[in-house]
Amino acid sequence: MRLYPGNQSWETAALAGALVALLFALRQSPPVSIASWEEGAYGEEETAKQLRALEKEGWVVLHDLANGSANFDHVVLGPCGVFCLNSKWSGYRLEQTADGRLVGRHKYDEDLYRDVESTLRKARGEAAALSNQIQQRCGQKLWVQPVVVWWGDVTNGGKLVDGVGVVQGKNLTERLRAQRGRRVPQFDQVVAVLQPGRHARRRALA
Repeated sequence: MRLYPGNQSWETAALAGALVALLFALRQSPPVSIASWEEGAYGEEETAKQLRALEKEGWVVLHDLANGSANFDHVVLGPCGVFCLNSKWSGYRLEQTADGRLVGRHKYDEDLYRDVESTLRKARGEAAALSNQIQQRCGQKLWVQPVVVWWGDVTNGGKLVDGVGVVQGKNLTERLRAQRGRRVPQFDQVVAVLQPGRHARRRALA
């Protein structure tokens, strides 16, 4: 104000308007890291809602478990095994290519594609890490099925791709119920070592 004496009301209003427009633009198109977090967070919320039906049937559902510096979105233990779920909320429709791969096509722009191989690779790595955790804590080597829960359209509601189950969110519970497998040996022990805080307290007492 001292540098530019006089009536500054118009300039002040213009500056305020520009700042508001900038904040609105950032809210509508957030930085990639924020957008990625929102994509995961919305998906996790919807998946948790779906899994409540299984909890009422006696399945064990654990959310947001530690995986080193990262986390497992959801771990599900039921009568047919252990599942490690990674949730995604997306505007891309998953379609199968001629060679059997899955690609994402944007629902508002047919020319926009998304490669989901990195998502499948991450899901496989998380399932392997969870299996290792279980073995280290209770001595059992268990197969953990990786699952990507896709909150967007998926051709035929989902499929198995390179060992990873990809399922449209609304079909999650029925797909899990339909899985074939055997009950986890020493089920209660496995649940105990995975429940939040159990292993942390054990280390503290050691």
